[in-house]
Amino acid sequence: MPRSEKPTAATTDAHPAGRALRLGADLYAIQTQPGLEGIALEEAAARIPGARPLTDRVMPERSGLGIFTARCSPALLKLRCAEDLFAVMAYRRAIDGDLEAVRAAVRDTWHLEWALQARTRLMPGSRSGRRLRFRVVARMAGEHEFRRVDFKRAVDKGVIERADHAWHLDEERADLEIWATLIGDEFIAMLRLSDDRMRHREYKIADRPGSLRPAVAAALAWLSGPRDDDVVLDPACGIGTILIERAELGRYKLLLGGDHDSEALAAARLNVGPRYKPIELRVWDAVAMPLADRSVSAIVTNLPWGMKFGSHRDNRRLYPRLIEEFKRVLAPGGRMVMLTGERALMRELIADRAIAPERVLKVSILGAFAEIFVCRGQA
Repeated sequence: MPRSEKPTAATTDAHPAGRALRLGADLYAIQTQPGLEGIALEEAAARIPGARPLTDRVMPERSGLGIFTARCSPALLKLRCAEDLFAVMAYRRAIDGDLEAVRAAVRDTWHLEWALQARTRLMPGSRSGRRLRFRVVARMAGEHEFRRVDFKRAVDKGVIERADHAWHLDEERADLEIWATLIGDEFIAMLRLSDDRMRHREYKIADRPGSLRPAVAAALAWLSGPRDDDVVLDPACGIGTILIERAELGRYKLLLGGDHDSEALAAARLNVGPRYKPIELRVWDAVAMPLADRSVSAIVTNLPWGMKFGSHRDNRRLYPRLIEEFKRVLAPGGRMVMLTGERALMRELIADRAIAPERVLKVSILGAFAEIFVCRGQA
């Protein structure tokens, strides 16, 4: 299983982090925010029969990739911790600045056909055939002697030069998206198998500035170790994304959410709609919740970062009070999952023994460095 403490966007030097890939049918990649690729692979292994995680990669401050093998199944598009799904179609471990090697890797790959078959199976109604329009999304990390536009052009040419079809480049009306990624000297080309619905959930009717990305919320919920008898609490639930994503991961006994902002709760009620029952949403102060001691089995929350709302000074007073209230309502053996950008403050709380995390994950959310802290309720 992928390491949760590996270098991520905060520390990576943009060189490949894992072993070389071996191309073949049924080789997929799921894209996440940097640092969450291991969690996405955990979910894939648990929820897709026969899925086998292989390795992961990070594009600093942009995305993480979890790479695995699995049978082609609609379950691939139901993964909650992923923002995009791809079929890996071309690969070269060490290009050493040679764009001709990139061009040849795309032109000569034997694995594009299975990728197209997977796309047709997973996306009914998608166009297939010898005459299709395509575009290339090119991404580079690390130092290179060429520009991104030159890298993209090499991939474009490799696609056009293939003898098995007569595709043409069309940036505006493309039927296919090929994502070309260069990390250090490692080149990976992937055919996109998902559309925007995987990243932007259909339930999200109401939104507000600063709301959590659904796949990040799902990763937090996954880290809580979902169980059928869970009473799940998000003490600062905002528009309800974490609670909804937890509901989508499996059965539960009760969802509880609260916030001091009544407008945010109104948005949460719109997003929840008639689904995800039983659920309770209340206006409250998270440092004094109207809940009994040891009454919840999981707390999953995005703590205030002191950036768009509040301040770091406010958080220094707020966090110790929040933690004490969380510990009061969390049942023995329950799990507490907290995301925050206040990394130094959390280290102080650890030093003061206010919390004793069993797992800490370094992540990057839309370019902002943060950490996830997973703690157990004390007996």
